[in-house]
Amino acid sequence: MADLIDLTLTLGSDRISLVPGLVGVKTESIQTHETHARSNQKLCLATHIGTHVDAPFHFVDGATTVENMPLEKYAGPAILLDLRSVSKGQEPLTIAEITEAGANPESVKDQIVVLFTGWAEAESGGPRFYGHGPYLGTDTAGYLADCGANAVAVDFPIDKHPDTPLSTIKDFPVHRLLLGQNIPLIENLINLDKLVGKQFELWALPLKLKGGDGAATRAVARIL
Repeated sequence: MADLIDLTLTLGSDRISLVPGLVGVKTESIQTHETHARSNQKLCLATHIGTHVDAPFHFVDGATTVENMPLEKYAGPAILLDLRSVSKGQEPLTIAEITEAGANPESVKDQIVVLFTGWAEAESGGPRFYGHGPYLGTDTAGYLADCGANAVAVDFPIDKHPDTPLSTIKDFPVHRLLLGQNIPLIENLINLDKLVGKQFELWALPLKLKGGDGAATRAVARIL
């Protein structure tokens, strides 16, 4: 049987940091074992909270929504770039740093590129998660796109967050660059230390949400 590694934050747990300007996770009982001899719940959450994926429509008006994205964009062979020794708070990850970690046109092409900094493991659930961690340089994102990445997966907010939730077209350049080239994002992964030195596939299939700009996922690595 294949060895599966769960890379997913638990929705509703205290490990989830609230995205500035968005709602959190709330569950509410509709039916209970006491009243109906079964349990049914109502779930309310933002499309970009916890471990989730982005579809191009998230930042590109008129682009593909999550239910119409090819499934293979969110699942397939992956490469882990261990950036723990070079990632720094409020500093961009550079092309030199990711190439030193193993990124090149041959290793990246058609792969889900997983960027491992340790930030989510240390800070998710706390007040520093958004706005205080490392982020991906825009030119570095362009390098991954030029190398033919299938998707980019991260354990940190991939863009430098603006000071206010009232963002403009000038904010979130990495999202705009990658999603604009139909390269989806898989965000807020954990347990990436268990993948160091391993060959694996990453599966992060999202909820099939009509018109969705993204959706929650149960992200799993399958060790090969």
